Amino acid sequence: MNPYPRTWIDIDLPRLADNLAIVRRAIPEGCLIALVVKADAYGHGLVPVARFAAQGHADWLCVATVQEGLALRDAGIPCPILVISPILPVEAEQAVFYDLRVVVERYETAQGLSEAAAHQGKLARIHLEVDTGLARFGCTPEEAPTIADQIRALPNVELEGLCHHYVDSGNNEPRTKEQSAIFREVAARVGEVALLHSSNSAGAIKFGGEAHSMVRIGILAYGIDPYDLAPDSAKPLLKWKARITALRTVAEGATVSYSETYRCSRNTIIATLGVGYGDGYPRSLSSRGIVSIGGIEAPIIGLVCMDQMLIDVTNIPSVGIGDEVDLIGGTITVERLATLAQTNCHEITTRIMSRVPRRYSWG
Repeated sequence: MNPYPRTWIDIDLPRLADNLAIVRRAIPEGCLIALVVKADAYGHGLVPVARFAAQGHADWLCVATVQEGLALRDAGIPCPILVISPILPVEAEQAVFYDLRVVVERYETAQGLSEAAAHQGKLARIHLEVDTGLARFGCTPEEAPTIADQIRALPNVELEGLCHHYVDSGNNEPRTKEQSAIFREVAARVGEVALLHSSNSAGAIKFGGEAHSMVRIGILAYGIDPYDLAPDSAKPLLKWKARITALRTVAEGATVSYSETYRCSRNTIIATLGVGYGDGYPRSLSSRGIVSIGGIEAPIIGLVCMDQMLIDVTNIPSVGIGDEVDLIGGTITVERLATLAQTNCHEITTRIMSRVPRRYSWG
C-alpha cells in the first residue's frame, strides 16, 4: 500500500549540506554558520532538518521560540541553539534549563534570565540585539553600551553576543551598508563579546566581509533563492506532490468550485487534487496557480478548497486517477508561486501544514 495516497513532500537533506557549503565558501574562514530552523525549518521539518544539519553542516541553530528550542533538545540535539525572537519573563526558566541562548533587547529580560540561572545553578548566555533600522526588535544604538554593561554585571550571565538584522540586504545595498556602519560603531563601544552576527542569507553572500563571527542562514540553505544569490548552484530540498482523486468533463459555460468564480470557456476535463488550503496551499492561487503532470503544466481553476482543488487537464493526454502531480518541483518553483501569490518565498513553504507528511532522503 502506498503510504502517501493524497499529498506529501519529498525532502532531499544532502542538498542542505551542499547549499550550506555555498555559504561557507562566501564567508571568512572561521566564521560560524547558524542555520535558521524556525517555523518548522521553513516548512521542511524542524527535528529532521536540525538533526541532519548538526552532523557537521551547521555550527549553531536558530529558532524563533523557546518551544522550538525545547523540541530540539528533547530530540537529543546538543549543538548551540539561539532563540532569536523576544521571549517573555515566564519563559526564562525553561530557556535556561534547556541551555538555550537568548537574544534580548532589555535589561529586564536579562535580569529574569539571571535569576533563573542563579536558581538552577547554571549560566545564561545572552545576545544583545541592536535595532539598526528594522524597528522590530532591539535596543537603540545609543542604549546598547549601557545595557551591555548592566548585563555583564548580572550574576550567572555571560554576554556572549551582539547582533542586529538587516532591513533588505537582498535588494538595498546602500541601506545595508548604512546599517553595517551603525553596528560596527556600536560594537566598538560595547567592547569585546565572543560573537558578532548580522548577516542573513543575502547578507552573507553579498556582503561576506560583514559576516563578523557568525551568519544566520535561512532561505538559501533550503535552496530557495529569490535574490539570485547562487544561481544554478543552490538546489531546493523540497518537492510537494499530490494525487488526482477524481476526473470529470464539464461543458463549455459551466462554472466550477465555490462561488462560481470560474467559468469554462470550452468543454473541459477537470481533475480534482487531494490537497487544499487546509494543507497550506495558498487560496490566493485560486485560478492563478499552476501545477505540473509529467512535465506538462496545468492551471488551477476556481477557488482552492480546504482539502481539494481543481485543475484543467484538457490538454494533458492519458491522465488518470491516482496520477502524481507536482505542486512544487521542476518548473513549479517556490519563487514562481510566490510571485503568483503576491507574497514572499518564506510564506509559501512555512504555511505547509503538519498534516502533509514529509519523506526524507538522507543521502
